[in-house]
Amino acid sequence: MTPILTILMPVGKLDDFLFIAIESLKNQTFKDYVCYILTSGFSVDDLNKLDHYLSNDNRFTVHSLKLGGIAFALNYGINMTSTKYVARMDGDDISHNSRFAKQIDFLENNPRYVIVGCRVELIDENGNILNQKFKFYEENNQIRTALKYRMPLCHPGLLFRSDILFKMKGYLYGNSCEDHELYIRIARDDGYLFKNLPENLFKYRRHSSQLTNKAFSRKAFTEISGFLFTEFLNTKNPMYLLGILANHPYFRHFRSIFRDFIYYIIKFYRLKLNQFFKCFGAE
Repeated sequence: MTPILTILMPVGKLDDFLFIAIESLKNQTFKDYVCYILTSGFSVDDLNKLDHYLSNDNRFTVHSLKLGGIAFALNYGINMTSTKYVARMDGDDISHNSRFAKQIDFLENNPRYVIVGCRVELIDENGNILNQKFKFYEENNQIRTALKYRMPLCHPGLLFRSDILFKMKGYLYGNSCEDHELYIRIARDDGYLFKNLPENLFKYRRHSSQLTNKAFSRKAFTEISGFLFTEFLNTKNPMYLLGILANHPYFRHFRSIFRDFIYYIIKFYRLKLNQFFKCFGAE
């Protein structure tokens, strides 16, 4: 019997994060899936280690790709897909064990929705939860508005109807914002609805070697600006121009500093208030 879910996991290197990510998939309460691990740049030794690790679970298959790039890897995986749903997963993140069960249940009961994500926690290299937050937008109208100037959907935490990926011809743009461009194309049709479930079902890891770190921010900005400006020309909606400004590395850096400043101010005064109430209670 054909499973109903395909998980696509593009991976650039073999490390401990990858084994943690795979274990989070093995521990899912939803078991009816296949997972394509799409590797690029792996040595023969790396491939043998990964094959050996997965040898007792035939739901996982490793595909060694000679062409690099995440968009190519994902399109390669989509082209092999014959299931009703497609989920994303990265090799350094962690899925809660009920993630797929809850996302599939939502799409099964809400046929107008084509993509479902969830609330996301950010973690560091050691798995500790970071103070920084992945801003949460739950409803379709909120997500659509935010798409014009920021990323409201965490790509590796999403689950799609496979039909929408085929209809959109997969990923068409770039190597650092291929997801954002796809969502904007999908959003051109008001009949396709987006949703983020309000539960924390995914942990997104921040670390120095990932593609989305600061070293890649300028390259990402040029790609994001390109398709945002194209969408502005198509729609005449000035929010896309605001999106270009909002994604500029200098603006994002300033926003990050300001956010951290506000966080520590709140933390400081919360500590002072707690001390005050303890003294008051002691009296």
